[in-house]
Amino acid sequence: MEKENSPGRDDKRTAFAQIEQLLHEFQLKDVSLFDHDPVLRIQVSDAQFARALQLRETLVERIKPFGYRFIAIDLDEL
Repeated sequence: MEKENSPGRDDKRTAFAQIEQLLHEFQLKDVSLFDHDPVLRIQVSDAQFARALQLRETLVERIKPFGYRFIAIDLDEL
């Protein structure tokens, strides 16, 4: 079992912070991220859903280097 302050957990926190910043730069606000390794699930509001789909290829390209094999956009509203 991983300890609370282990390097792996700190790496995930850093990755999440960087991904959140990336989403903010693309003007995707009020998103929630969920780690289902190897999947990153991004939950967006209905108002942001179309924008997230427009950015699909770019988001996948920019997020995969953080170690996720799949990036999913959640269809359920926040």
